[in-house]
Amino acid sequence: MDEQELRSLFSAAPGDEPSAGFTQEDVVRESRRQTLRRRNRITAGVSAAALVVVGFGAYGLLSGGTPGLTSAKDNAAVSAQSGQPGLGPARPQVGGESPNFSSTPPQQGGSGDGKTGQLAEGASGCEQVDGELAIALAGELPGHVAAAQASPGSACTTASRSAGFPVPGGEVAAAVYPKGIPVAFKSQPAGTVTAQVATTSGGTLVLVSVPGAENAAPYAGDVDRFARELAPRF
Repeated sequence: MDEQELRSLFSAAPGDEPSAGFTQEDVVRESRRQTLRRRNRITAGVSAAALVVVGFGAYGLLSGGTPGLTSAKDNAAVSAQSGQPGLGPARPQVGGESPNFSSTPPQQGGSGDGKTGQLAEGASGCEQVDGELAIALAGELPGHVAAAQASPGSACTTASRSAGFPVPGGEVAAAVYPKGIPVAFKSQPAGTVTAQVATTSGGTLVLVSVPGAENAAPYAGDVDRFARELAPRF
């Protein structure tokens, strides 16, 4: 081999080895980083699995594991299908009455509280208005008079059925005395106009027109006619 060939071989040989781009500390640091990442992934996976298990356990307790809740749900479903109220304070107890209803039936003309109301058909005395007489008298009086505005009136007595209405200028009242009962009612103010007519049942109908202060008796000229038209109804 001549000198030329040796020179060619030396020129073709690789040069010096390049210096490393990282140190031993870099290798250790990267290893620790990778180890920490693996630990974090494992911890996250375990936590997720634990949450799933806890969730399924809670669902099981709420859906069917608690007897009290299941019983309440079944009772509500049965009550909804049958149209009856569920168990509670508003439902009547067996063998008793519901506290929401009164055990005393309202009387005729009453307000539902067990006391006799103002209007009662066939009522006698000065504390109740006879409903039948009030309706009949309201139909005879001019204008719009409602039976609900009636009062016992000035012609009432203990034995008679009575009804009266306030009208412009005073009051018009009627009383029906049963057969065999004499007519006797309290004295009336000056200027009062009175009419008495026998009823169909053999009693007496009294109609009075009582004037207000410094007024003439209202419908004074119609008192007799009112009485004659009312009497045949009683």
